Amino acid sequence: MPSNNTSCRLRMRRRNVRLLLTAGAVLLSVGLSSPVVADTGILLADARSAESDGLATGEQLLLSSRNGVMPFASRQVQLEGFTGIAGYANELAYLAVIEGSASAGDVKAKAGWLLIFRPYGAPVTSEQFDAIRLSKQWSDAAKAASPSAFASLEKIKGGQELSVWLGRLGQTSYNVAASGSAKYEKATRTLMGNEAVRGIRFSGASDPMAVEQMVATRFLDALKSGDAKSAAALMDPTPFGGRALAGGANDARLMAASALIGSRDWTQVAGGGAPQLSEGVWRAGDAALQLRTIDDFVFVSRISGGAK
Repeated sequence: MPSNNTSCRLRMRRRNVRLLLTAGAVLLSVGLSSPVVADTGILLADARSAESDGLATGEQLLLSSRNGVMPFASRQVQLEGFTGIAGYANELAYLAVIEGSASAGDVKAKAGWLLIFRPYGAPVTSEQFDAIRLSKQWSDAAKAASPSAFASLEKIKGGQELSVWLGRLGQTSYNVAASGSAKYEKATRTLMGNEAVRGIRFSGASDPMAVEQMVATRFLDALKSGDAKSAAALMDPTPFGGRALAGGANDARLMAASALIGSRDWTQVAGGGAPQLSEGVWRAGDAALQLRTIDDFVFVSRISGGAK
């Protein structure tokens, strides 16, 4: 009979084997269903490499032959054989499907259709996109880098052109580059398309008070960390010429944010707690913030508190 020490060693070996097998099964499971995170593609404008989680508003990213789950616009999107375009306009984020499919919840888009993600947690929708217009967005460099994807888009375009000729389809399909007026889109992109603003609008938060608290929190965080760019993006544009921020207005707003950051020790002034609403003012420590609504967003119009 084995000694007690031998029995103990045997039990430990069996346990280690079970642990290794379990770990192997977990690794295998992870490997089989690994999500697509910060997926890399090429920009249609010039075929430069870019990532899905770092797109500037107005950029269009081509992703090819993707499978798995991709976080996008604060949603989890299931991709199956997906080749298509990801992008943000001021009023929406979108995935245009050229091959395969993309699904968000029970909404699915196949070739020739796109998923539309609107701000503040609004339901995802699907619409047919304007392939005739989208094909014109491809630079020669993008066509050369992904000829098969462009060929698939041309097939969709050909089908739409035939439908237009037969009268079954007017050329009113969705323009993925601008959700409304292209002129208005470009005029307000500096204000509403900034990443700091876009991150809140597409965070999924829908309650107005939650959105206001998020604006106040991120503004104070930017002041504390010295992030003038993010602080400026959340400042009321009214004193700087309004929505368009034309001319040097955006630079002036950035200079004002830098001066505000240097005026106080905001970590000491605001403390570490989340801002709370009191009599129409958001307060954190000795800091008090007032907000102004412009279109569907709120910006910081005034901040006070603390000694200079």
